[in-house]
Amino acid sequence: MGDSIFPMYFGLPDPHIFKLPPNSHPLPSLPASQSQLSWDRPINISPALFYHTLDVKLPLLIACLYAICVCTVNHLNRKRQNRPWPLSCNPLFHQFVLFHNVGLVLFSAWIALGTYQTIKSTLMLQRSNLPLVSALHALCKFDGKEEKGSLVQHTTSNDHSVDILHPGILEFDSLWDRGIDYYMWMFYMSKFYEVVDTVLLLMKGRNSSFLQTYHHAGVMLCTWAGVRYASPPGLVGLLLNSVIHTLMYFYYTLATLKVAVPGLLKRILTGMQIAQFILGSIFAWSYLFISFDATVWPPLTSTNKARDEIYGNESRTNIPFRQDNFGRVPCLDNSGQVFALLLTTIYLVPLTCLFLRFFVRSYLSGPNPKLVKD
Repeated sequence: MGDSIFPMYFGLPDPHIFKLPPNSHPLPSLPASQSQLSWDRPINISPALFYHTLDVKLPLLIACLYAICVCTVNHLNRKRQNRPWPLSCNPLFHQFVLFHNVGLVLFSAWIALGTYQTIKSTLMLQRSNLPLVSALHALCKFDGKEEKGSLVQHTTSNDHSVDILHPGILEFDSLWDRGIDYYMWMFYMSKFYEVVDTVLLLMKGRNSSFLQTYHHAGVMLCTWAGVRYASPPGLVGLLLNSVIHTLMYFYYTLATLKVAVPGLLKRILTGMQIAQFILGSIFAWSYLFISFDATVWPPLTSTNKARDEIYGNESRTNIPFRQDNFGRVPCLDNSGQVFALLLTTIYLVPLTCLFLRFFVRSYLSGPNPKLVKD
């Protein structure tokens, strides 16, 4: 379907975007630094740090070291008959566990709220007489900051309508440029810190399950791919996972404080974990099959200053854009973004199966309900 009222299309994606290895997609732009820090940007990211963390060797190395260390300490714990390590009996250890959980509650809530506010403000900014196109454009185009072509200005001269073409560069405010780049990078960095969950568990003399080890190691690579290729489907995981993490770490904060939590709530939270994998995958894969009519492009900005001086700020919205074969625009149009989606899917399929098995064993057949961290 697709017309001027509902300019949205569903169809099979172009085969070229499944090219592996992915094409040499340029590195995403560095999140803009701010001289004055605020709640939504509490720290600035140095260019060296940002680009070094996007080297695939970093998540690969840390994920491998993490898995090796977990297997080693699991073996030691079994030899020690799963007795707690002396450090875990120190009162400071309990205080650190509490600080760890509360910190991740606040961090996850900050990511969720910041992501929501960024989406909301961007969609409000890009309101037009074609709101669906504006929304699709904002949610789909993370990397298309500039498009070359011709701007069309309609004017009237001697009772005749005239189209004046102005060559130039078109720019638009994407979600990526308006703050999602910052939140996705911070989310990616948090996955390295979250291995502390496993460290605390091992220090208590307990073994880390394959589910937990697989989850923490794999998510490092998936979040890396989402940031490295500025993949729009990563927005789904960013929002859903940060919400789930807020609830999960709040539960663990209550457990650390010895607050009794009803068993039904534990089942609901585990069910929400599984639901985020399934529903998140469906929403993320929908990006592959959606395109929209860009004959009339959503809000744009021209870098042609002379044109802006003549026509003013009104030229920012609803400017027809002429270019050969410029009509339907797919949400995903490069193999790097699709690679990130495929990698995450390959990771999520076994993870979902492991969570389902955990749910059955813990709540349907086991006597003692438990909750696993996601």
